[in-house]
Amino acid sequence: MALIIAAGCNQVKEPDPAAVPPDYAPFLTEQTGELRVVVLVKEKVEEETRAVNDMAAAMAGRFTPVIYDVNSEEGKKAGEELGTGNGGYPVYYLFDDQRLLAQGHDLPQIAQAAMDYKDRLSIGGTGG
Repeated sequence: MALIIAAGCNQVKEPDPAAVPPDYAPFLTEQTGELRVVVLVKEKVEEETRAVNDMAAAMAGRFTPVIYDVNSEEGKKAGEELGTGNGGYPVYYLFDDQRLLAQGHDLPQIAQAAMDYKDRLSIGGTGG
């Protein structure tokens, strides 16, 4: 008895030219083992800046925060480069020197991802 599954075999999905993946190069860190958290904020910029800086300090410098106000030209440009769209703010991106490691709307989750990454490095892992 032979079972042939043909579902999807003849479907070739062309990549959507509008869905070009973002170029994260401007946001990557310079050194291996460094982490950068890029934050895009639309409202309560000062409060968010304080919260992110407090988290960075509490984590003993495990990551360097870079905060953009999306109401500014620089913030709009960063949002476009990251492909943020209108998914809600604040949004956090965690980068190392090679790639995007995590992204989301929850700072504690991003902080946990940073701790996990640093822990892997400290026990001799590659971080990825």
